[in-house]
Amino acid sequence: MSPRSNIYLWLIATVLVAALTAWAVTQRLPSPPEASIQVPSGLSLHEWMHQHLEISSTQHAILDPLESAFESQRVQLRQQIRQSGEVLAIAIRDAAPDAAILAHQEKLNAAQGRLQQATLKHFIEMKQYLNPAQAEKLAAWTHDSILRQPGN
Repeated sequence: MSPRSNIYLWLIATVLVAALTAWAVTQRLPSPPEASIQVPSGLSLHEWMHQHLEISSTQHAILDPLESAFESQRVQLRQQIRQSGEVLAIAIRDAAPDAAILAHQEKLNAAQGRLQQATLKHFIEMKQYLNPAQAEKLAAWTHDSILRQPGN
């Protein structure tokens, strides 16, 4: 065999060994754990709470106004996010100056941050009216919801 043939054989052998190793490693790794609480897409926190937390009538009387206030705030913040996203998209499409594009992106990020902050404050506010088992389930739901967000 020529030295050139040896190089090709070594190259092919190396690729095969790497491929087999990668396959073997993926077969031995444990599967990622399933979310601890399965939440169908589109199920609101309010609906989920009533289906899974066994909310008492006393808790319902306390939590319902909190849920209504948060829902109004959430709708308003989501509208701000949509509007900021549209302005950013138009700026990009229309070849706006880089500084303008970055400023629009900062406004979008700020709106998204306000929604995240409002959501976590709402979670903390509600948690104080739940018993420990309910609070644990709500924390798991919140955890899983965060992990289902795009980019996570």
